[in-house]
Amino acid sequence: MNASIYENCNEEHFYDSSEFRYSISSIFYSFLFIVGFPLNVASLCFLVRGKKRVTEIKIYMISLTIADLLFVTFLPFWIDYYYRRGNWIFSSFMCSLWGSLFYINTYNTIFLLALISFTRYLAVSQPVKVAQSSQNRRGVALTALIWTLTISVALPILINHKDHINKTNGTIRCFEYYQEADTKIKLLILHLVMLLGFIVGFGVVIANSVLILQRLSMTKEILRPSQRLKTRAFRMVLAVFVIYIVCFLPYHIVHLFWTLLVLNFWESKNCTFRKSVNDVHQVALCLMSINCILDPVLYCFLSRRFKQYFKELTQSWRQKCTIRRSSKPEAIQLS
Repeated sequence: MNASIYENCNEEHFYDSSEFRYSISSIFYSFLFIVGFPLNVASLCFLVRGKKRVTEIKIYMISLTIADLLFVTFLPFWIDYYYRRGNWIFSSFMCSLWGSLFYINTYNTIFLLALISFTRYLAVSQPVKVAQSSQNRRGVALTALIWTLTISVALPILINHKDHINKTNGTIRCFEYYQEADTKIKLLILHLVMLLGFIVGFGVVIANSVLILQRLSMTKEILRPSQRLKTRAFRMVLAVFVIYIVCFLPYHIVHLFWTLLVLNFWESKNCTFRKSVNDVHQVALCLMSINCILDPVLYCFLSRRFKQYFKELTQSWRQKCTIRRSSKPEAIQLS
């Protein structure tokens, strides 16, 4: 009897215990899609069509936006999955494609934010040199390196797409219920590599943020950045920290424990504990997905032009909606 309870806790009960995830996650991801898609489209249009010269930090922002757009575009598949209470109706390849895009977006964002923080540190510590030089080649090279690295790590997921589909009690699960020992070991190694990537990225962000704040606190005789540069640098430090702490830190803290439990490398007979870990993991997963709408907020901190552009775009949409809703000619003329 105890063995039966233990087996149920390890397999079915572990996933199905977090019942709240189906309703809450479908609503939450729907919100992210409705808000994130137009927001990132507007961001990409501004970055690509902007009259301002292409800079290293702009290259990183464009790459961030593309990664966020890919993530948001495929959100309807995940919304449908949770709406059907964890039943995947699409192909195994689409399941792996979605999972690959999820990891690519997450770790592209982590590494690109680290590069943005480093670039901002250079702008604060060497403002004259940075203003007189163009580091576009470095930006393109590092961006290409990050995309190559994240795609290479996610590629095995796409190649072995059938490993991530499992049929249980008439329900087809996506990225749930791993049974093969060989697959479990590969997944454990993959998640450890991702954890290492987060630690490296977060370490770079912390180091650059500390250096930026130190430079900003120096006297004017040593360093003379403009007040505008100080404000932008401080806001960038704050924005990047918020994204890391809100989106990525909770997920990576709980994800290692969750991975060990779900793959049964950490055998615990306490079903209540396993349920709690799964519950927290589901919440952390939602929090990490918020980065797709927080990244454009970062642009607002770094660019006054984007803030003005988005404000004008919002006002234009509101005016068009007002005109369409108005049925009287007088009302249209007044609007």
